[in-house]
This record gives sequence, C-alpha cells and structure tokens, in this order.
Amino acid sequence: MADKVTLSMNPDTLARARQAAKHDGLSLSAWIDRAARREIVRAAARRHEEWLAANPDVRDELDSFDRYADNVDAGWTDMAGAA
Repeated sequence: MADKVTLSMNPDTLARARQAAKHDGLSLSAWIDRAARREIVRAAARRHEEWLAANPDVRDELDSFDRYADNVDAGWTDMAGAA
C-alpha cells in the first residue's frame, strides 16, 4: 500500500503533470510515482558513471569484459529450434 503525502508544486508544473498523466492513461499519483522512480534511477546511473570516471582501472576491466563477452556471444547460434 502506498503512503500518502502532501506535495506543493508550481501551478504550471502541476498542470503539465496532470496533462502528461492523462496522456499516459495514469492517475496523477501513478505518473508522479513513475517520474520519481525514473529520476532515482537516472541519479544512480550518474553517480555510477562518476565513480567509474574516478576509478579508471575498474572501467578498463569492465570494458575488457564487455569485449570478451561480445566475442563469446559472436560464436553462439540460436539453439531454440535445435531439438
């Protein structure tokens, strides 16, 4: 069950949020919840990128793994119809 909160919003922002929620077929609460979740993920991704920039050895290791995985994946075929 969701917690109820009281929010104060700029009238123009609120009107645009209501319009966007209606366009997406969501209640205003569901639309704001989705928008907040998206921003939380974006902020986490930014912090992750900042951390990787500050730790280039880790970035290099991850890039090496990605290249390795791409090479391994390139040798696989779809086995869905093999039975």
